[in-house]
Amino acid sequence: WSSSRTVPQGVIPFKSGVIFTQRARVEAPVSTILPAGSRTDLLLLLSLCSHRINNAFLFAVKSKKKKLQLGVQFVPGKIIVYVGHKRSVYFDYNVHDGQWHNMAIDIRGQTVTLFTSCGKRRVHADLHFKKDEALDPHGSFLFGKMNQHSVQFEGAICQFDIYPSAKAAHHYCKYLKKQCRQADNYRPNLPPLIPLLPRDPSASPSTPQRMEPSLQGLENLTTASPSL
Repeated sequence: WSSSRTVPQGVIPFKSGVIFTQRARVEAPVSTILPAGSRTDLLLLLSLCSHRINNAFLFAVKSKKKKLQLGVQFVPGKIIVYVGHKRSVYFDYNVHDGQWHNMAIDIRGQTVTLFTSCGKRRVHADLHFKKDEALDPHGSFLFGKMNQHSVQFEGAICQFDIYPSAKAAHHYCKYLKKQCRQADNYRPNLPPLIPLLPRDPSASPSTPQRMEPSLQGLENLTTASPSL
């Protein structure tokens, strides 16, 4: 990020990333986040802390016809991964515990795998159907919501990267930014996040460091569209 860029309303920068509040509205064309012809085979690398217990989507990719093509939803005690319209798998994992969570979610063929503990723990789930191969390049990418009328994800994001290969999955902590590497624990070097929320934020976070080329991810998502 550069100092000349601004973040969307309801998104607040802090020294390790950004905080999404209830007022956040972040949407961009799929073409600005993922290369043309992108498939649903990909790896998500996440470092985040939920601030509110709800059933919000972390993100959703929707086609031009508003069909859900890809998404991750956090409900109490579970992570739900959607691959195609009304097709999903779930994992028993609680994000809504006030702690920081580092994880990787790999979607490969008909299998979805959740990696935690720097890859030492992994759980597989079978989609049991043939999934759509390509994402609609004319679709939209929504961060923190399934649509503009659904509940908003509220929390802090240290890292959100999308990789086209599964190479990083088994040792994903090597691909985390330095300040995101303390997995599944509070970060002792960070002050409490909630008191940092100003009424009318306008600042810019620093550029995420990448260990290998990933797709555009969160950096472009909050700056790609003038409508933001």
